[in-house]
Amino acid sequence: MKTLVFTMLTLVLISCGSASQADATSNAELNAWVNNRNFTVESNFAMPMATTAVNAVLNTGILGPGNTGAQISLIGNPNHLTIKGDSITASLPFFGERRMGGGYNNRENGITIDGLLKNYSVETKRGMYVIRFSAKDTQGNEFYDFVLNLSPGLTANMSVNSTQRTNIQYRGSVEAVQEPDEESL
Repeated sequence: MKTLVFTMLTLVLISCGSASQADATSNAELNAWVNNRNFTVESNFAMPMATTAVNAVLNTGILGPGNTGAQISLIGNPNHLTIKGDSITASLPFFGERRMGGGYNNRENGITIDGLLKNYSVETKRGMYVIRFSAKDTQGNEFYDFVLNLSPGLTANMSVNSTQRTNIQYRGSVEAVQEPDEESL
């Protein structure tokens, strides 16, 4: 009986062991996208920095069922971050506190970027690509630092630090930039 219990316990412990993670470079498509700087990230969830004010507002249920101050669903909400060569375009919703800046009658309350990348670097760490870069907003008065983690399973985790807002994170997927068809032009 003791042998049976010992054997069962050993099998359970072995089966609970962590599986080896795939290396970032194991996905040929992802390698090409990263090397060519030709990919887009669409986020499914936003995770704002947990501050008392943000939690107080977001936990009132204003965003609908299933959303909390810790995680907000962006499914059905068009958003993107696209890197193509040395250029970046982004349109990301922002949930959090604006610490300073922002003008009157400002229509772009989210994170909107259309410009050039700065300080772009790529490394592999813990089985995924870690891409760091900076960019400024379309109005030229706010700067963002991005840390983008891309896994071989084509999932993306992104952290955005701003000069004027609280930090926010996004989780979604990565894919190649879709070129417009010549027939549709």
